[in-house]
Amino acid sequence: MKRSPFALSLVAALFLGAAPAPAQVVGDPDVVQSFMQTYGLQVSRDIDKSGDPRLSSRIEGTNFKVYFYGCTKQICDSIQFSAGFDMTKPMSAWKINEWNRTKRFGKAYLDDEGDPYIEYDVNLDFDGCGGRNFDDTIDLWRVVLSEFKTFIDW
Repeated sequence: MKRSPFALSLVAALFLGAAPAPAQVVGDPDVVQSFMQTYGLQVSRDIDKSGDPRLSSRIEGTNFKVYFYGCTKQICDSIQFSAGFDMTKPMSAWKINEWNRTKRFGKAYLDDEGDPYIEYDVNLDFDGCGGRNFDDTIDLWRVVLSEFKTFIDW
């Protein structure tokens, strides 16, 4: 069978020109930490009181944690970004509910002292999350934190 040089070059071009698949962020704490560092964040790691991994970081002057859930053999099915703010006066439940009624991203609540917390959950089960999507997730978390700080007059 005679092969056409054009057909061979077309097939070669398809393989050579194919873009690499984007990296996936799976529920492996090492991978999540690496992606956060690639985003430019300093990240430290410890263990929470449930024995699961926990990351600590800072973005635009605000400390936050990343909690891991549903962990089996170092792979977790979801993560949660979380930040709390120690207020001089307790915030009202009405005020925090206003955030939850009017904002799509970031779930807010009050601790037992009336201090506000903001959380953002990310599902990493099965195939995880594409690298670009995870970068966008971190950027969205940055925006949510900024808006929340304004909302609570921080």
